[in-house]
Amino acid sequence: MEIRGPSGVIAGVDGSAPSNEAAEWAAREAERRGESLHLVHAVNTGTVTLSPRTGTTVTDLILREAEELLESVRMGLEAAHPGLRITGDVVPRDAAEAVLTAAEHAGLAVLGTRGHGGFASLLLGSVSLRVAAHAACPVVVVRGAEYPDGPVLVAVHDERDAAALRFGCETAARRGSVVRALHTWSPVVADVGRMAPMVDELGEENQLHEQLLVRTCNPVREEFPAVEMQSQQLTGNTAATVVEESRAASLVVLSRHQPAPRFGLRLATPVHAVLHHAQCPVAVVPV
Repeated sequence: MEIRGPSGVIAGVDGSAPSNEAAEWAAREAERRGESLHLVHAVNTGTVTLSPRTGTTVTDLILREAEELLESVRMGLEAAHPGLRITGDVVPRDAAEAVLTAAEHAGLAVLGTRGHGGFASLLLGSVSLRVAAHAACPVVVVRGAEYPDGPVLVAVHDERDAAALRFGCETAARRGSVVRALHTWSPVVADVGRMAPMVDELGEENQLHEQLLVRTCNPVREEFPAVEMQSQQLTGNTAATVVEESRAASLVVLSRHQPAPRFGLRLATPVHAVLHHAQCPVAVVPV
């Protein structure tokens, strides 16, 4: 019997402008992948159902309105993407948990930056961060402007980031884009009393970083011979550099190195900063 891995694209929706943009982005990506799109609309009815005065009437009303919202989003996407199979669920639970559960069976999860408050709080910033920190599959947070002709920018810290680089190459191959592997580092000064490192020391350090970039990129280049991959190293703060370089990118791809506890928003500082400030959509890939 063939064992299939997670597939398909899921998107969190709540009717807000950011979530609609994310759903549209997810629909285009699902088309490129030749996969289906599943919409998740989470409605936390816990506070209402705890009240003995409301019974099931208010809860039923909330869920019915949620179904109508979901159907409206689904029909709009179907009209724009007639060949795409689109399904959806209203999930009466915590927003982040609803998306994380759906992501266990998906190949990609897509969220907006922020959404409505109240019961339709699916895409609040904290929810997007929590999903990015815990999801079993890659997560794209749709923000900023997308430059279709721009490169897929992959931040490379070390050789563990080969998985993120593969994701970037797969994405670029579907779009006919270039991949730009970017490695950033800060020079090490052994003697803090000196104003700057010696030229030969800096040159040696530069060479070590160049070798690291080559070791990481070359095996992935061989896996994707049809994808043009450019590699570059820059000195400076990682988050600030990636945010600046994202201005002309179609997508930024970052690695999530450490598995985070189920609760909390534990993402590495550069990932957290880029998710907040990037000028284009950001993909977070668990490695």
